[in-house]
Amino acid sequence: MSKYILATIVLTACLSLLQPSPTRAEEALVLENDRLALRFDRKTGTLTALENKLTEETYKISGDEFAVEAVEFRLDRANAGLTSLELQGETVKAQYQGGGMTIDVTYTLGREHHFAEKQIILACNQPYKLKNVVLSQVTLPGANVRIVSYRYPQSVRRRKPGEGACLTFFGRTPKGGFFCGVELPFDTSSVDGREVVLQYAPSLKVSAGEKLACEPVYFGVYQRSAGEQEKENLPLQSESDAMVAMTSTILGPPRFGLVPMACGCHSEMSGWFPWPVAANRWPGAHTQQSVEGDMKSLDFLAECGIDWVSDSHPWGGETDRMNALGADDKYEPGALVRKFLEHGRKVKVKVVMWSSMNHTHGWSGKGRAFRADKPQWLLDAGTPGPPAGCPDWRKTVNGNCLGNMPFLEWLLRINLEGMATRCYDGWVMDGDFFGYAGMVIPADCQSDLHDHLPGDSNYACQRALNQLTASVREHYPDTYVFMCRPPQDLGVWSLRNTDACFTLLESGTGQDNLAAGDQIRRWSRVRVHHDFFPHYLDQPLLFPTRCGTVGKPSNWPSGHIDYIMLSALSCSPNQLYYLPTKTGIPEADKAELRKWLAWGRDNIAYLKVRKDLPDWPAPGKVDGSAHISSDQGLIFLFNPNKDPLKGEFALTEQAIGLKGKGTFKVSQDYPESDESIAAGYGETVRWE
Repeated sequence: MSKYILATIVLTACLSLLQPSPTRAEEALVLENDRLALRFDRKTGTLTALENKLTEETYKISGDEFAVEAVEFRLDRANAGLTSLELQGETVKAQYQGGGMTIDVTYTLGREHHFAEKQIILACNQPYKLKNVVLSQVTLPGANVRIVSYRYPQSVRRRKPGEGACLTFFGRTPKGGFFCGVELPFDTSSVDGREVVLQYAPSLKVSAGEKLACEPVYFGVYQRSAGEQEKENLPLQSESDAMVAMTSTILGPPRFGLVPMACGCHSEMSGWFPWPVAANRWPGAHTQQSVEGDMKSLDFLAECGIDWVSDSHPWGGETDRMNALGADDKYEPGALVRKFLEHGRKVKVKVVMWSSMNHTHGWSGKGRAFRADKPQWLLDAGTPGPPAGCPDWRKTVNGNCLGNMPFLEWLLRINLEGMATRCYDGWVMDGDFFGYAGMVIPADCQSDLHDHLPGDSNYACQRALNQLTASVREHYPDTYVFMCRPPQDLGVWSLRNTDACFTLLESGTGQDNLAAGDQIRRWSRVRVHHDFFPHYLDQPLLFPTRCGTVGKPSNWPSGHIDYIMLSALSCSPNQLYYLPTKTGIPEADKAELRKWLAWGRDNIAYLKVRKDLPDWPAPGKVDGSAHISSDQGLIFLFNPNKDPLKGEFALTEQAIGLKGKGTFKVSQDYPESDESIAAGYGETVRWE
């Protein structure tokens, strides 16, 4: 009898669990931490609200939709049924099925993060040609949020004011707000009234059963600081801080210490050229004489304390060998290149391999597209001559299409073979998607033989470049990876698996190191606050007026070396130098460079963090930055004016990153001074 009663009780309990509960059905599924909460509808799996716990505001959302548009079909959430929805730790996972397609949607919110990422993975039982993906389509019905769209980077050359590669939307309230966007340059997102559509155009051919991971989108929150003033076409400081905190988390912390690097082709090494460049005037391959000269240039760099150099030629200058590489040929540096590289090891100057992605040498008339035996790998511009917007002198250059998997696999192999020699400590990419010498515009390949749809090959090329960079770093994790073009023009979302990006903006400063230092700090602030670069991915440029023409004295700017060096060191642990390694500089200036680079190495733990003081370099202002780690560190103050001025900073976490309470000693290290004060947490320090 007791067994029967027990069985009845258990059965009744199980049945009660299966009964619909009105309260539970109406409850939202919540993914949250101490800063942010995301609420989901249990019936549809869609996002219904963002809760900003920093400001105690909730932003209601309707219509969190997705849509997949292919040549063969269109599928949106209304036509796909929700098959599962679950909360697993830091993620919410939803799965939809419809029309032979499975759509997996994952939201992830880290424990300490102020942002969440959403990613969609597509799989279909038939091949299809994917044109467009709507990743999230959200409408804010309330009137308390003002939506502001912001494109960046805005400062890149060859781009009209107000245009940019990336797009972020800020939802502003008087207390704070949220931000959202796609982690991709050249997305096709838009805003119409109170509806934000986060989308991009993959323009890809997808195989049956292939799992296609779409680009992530982000939703984040922030709190406004007191007294923030809005400026047209620019983010608020609190918005910028929130974005940079997010990009720093996603892209990862700095992996190296101080990396001062000389640019070989702008430092009088073989391959060096005077501006303007002509495509058929770039010097040829290494000779015994040129290698011996470049070895002396390495000696010069070592004497200056600079221990990195980027090769002055793509592929070591062996353009003819690169033109002739076939299907099974192995790439490795020739004898003269190895002689140069071995000398670099001897004098402890690390050399970076200059790779190219779809042309053996985009700056030389000798350069060609890779693999002459594979004409189907070429980019088809569709019309005679170069793409619109490219200068006439580039007409002779034709490149491979990077959005073509067989070519990408071959290119990756020869890059990995070059790194496998262990002759190089770094890897750099410079060029563009057309095989030219750096004109970055959206790629347009008309070929139907590649992995993209005819016409828009921009995303396919971006994705391939990301795969190439990731593979180099995966196979050789101790390799220093830095980028020039196209990432310097595409923006922060092209910098995954990258240690630094050279952006070519601190030029035209003349011979005045004071003006150059101010420009270095100003442009670095643009890249951080307007383009959302983590400062440690920045690579400021020093001494861009280093030379006139070959055989003539350099335009070396002596004087105030301390000012320009401290300006660069305060901006980033990475710098790029243009130096007259053959015409030379005064021994005293060499010693000054060496002194400050040694100082930077001693203080690298502080240079890896940075918090800018409010004022930018400007007449009548003192600007600077704080570098605080474990409640101690450095504060740089710069006065670009003729007369003494007082700078100021508050001893708080918000102002300089100081967290500990108590009393702190503030003293002046440079210029040397015995002056010091004691000040408590929260006090404002003023220093002349």
